[in-house]
Amino acid sequence: MELDALIGEICTRVQQRMQELEGGADGDKEAPKTCGASQDPAAAAEDKPGLLILTQEHGTLCHPALESSELKECYRTDCALLMEYQCDVERYEGVIAYTLTNEALGKLANGIFDDDYTRAFGKALLLGKQIFVPEEEVELYRYRETAPAGYFGRLEENLKFLEENGVRIVPAAALVQTVLDGGCEKACCKEAEQKKEEKLLRLDKKVVTERDLISAKEEKATCVLVGRKAILTDLAKDYAKRHGIELKREDACASGKGA
Repeated sequence: MELDALIGEICTRVQQRMQELEGGADGDKEAPKTCGASQDPAAAAEDKPGLLILTQEHGTLCHPALESSELKECYRTDCALLMEYQCDVERYEGVIAYTLTNEALGKLANGIFDDDYTRAFGKALLLGKQIFVPEEEVELYRYRETAPAGYFGRLEENLKFLEENGVRIVPAAALVQTVLDGGCEKACCKEAEQKKEEKLLRLDKKVVTERDLISAKEEKATCVLVGRKAILTDLAKDYAKRHGIELKREDACASGKGA
């Protein structure tokens, strides 16, 4: 009987141990569910819209944007150069571009995308992405005081062309806030500036010709007021239409009707 009792005790303990092991295995299986309650930071970052940082060389210039806690609250920031430009610009909401050299500026303004930087920048432009460039990163501005005015102005046209097509040049100190605001403040300023620049020109002539409209345009007139009985030549009307100049007659001003 003692032997039988011993064998029975051993069997009981083995069963208990097996149950404990099975319970531990089940616990291990449940563990990931418990851990899943707190979201993985990497997964959380993927849920945010992306900002792609463009540079032409390694350095610390882009670190303020990459390491900005304010930007990280709203965006996932990636450095294209660290990824060896193996990134899809289409996946990002916006782009912050550093090291905008004169060479890159000339290429971008003329649709030449022949390196990683200009290809990414150019694709962002074509996709209508928001693009921000710190003013201090525009190489052209370093030659304001030394370059011949005409030559500087010619190169500056490239920069203005990019700005007219969605590129925002902002001081580095205001970069983060401008990105967070979506550049809307600058857009509002532009709209207000355009309204401010509207100019009315009155022509007291019996016959208004194309030459008169050319002169009006040179004076930056946006609206030309002519006499009630003035004759507008067809060429004058065509020129005004092509150049966005509004023609009004004196007796039509009150009703808002054009010429």
